[in-house]
Amino acid sequence: MVSARLMHVLDRSKWFVPSQSGFDRRRGTIDNVLKLETAIREAFVRKKHLVSIFFDIEKAYDRTWRHGILKDLSDIDFKGNLPLFIKNFLKTRIFQIRIGNILSDNFHQQGVPKEVF
Repeated sequence: MVSARLMHVLDRSKWFVPSQSGFDRRRGTIDNVLKLETAIREAFVRKKHLVSIFFDIEKAYDRTWRHGILKDLSDIDFKGNLPLFIKNFLKTRIFQIRIGNILSDNFHQQGVPKEVF
């Protein structure tokens, strides 16, 4: 429910750029694959270089070394707002469970969040 509401608000406010995909039923990950293929073909035809960076953390989300991901980004001199977003996304997450008026102790989530949207 929270995810659906968040997606609605972010989509309505046009917060996501049109090229972002994989988080919404209308924008599948295949769109990114096709854009990458097009960029590769265009670079090849123009005899230019193309650089792509991929982080595959889906399968090992509970064992992912968060600091290592951030270090890798720093090592390749990756700058701007995206590394800050990734750092915030990977930071330690604490949650509680509420039943009625009673709150549980804090629980720490390990690894990388499995599903965001």
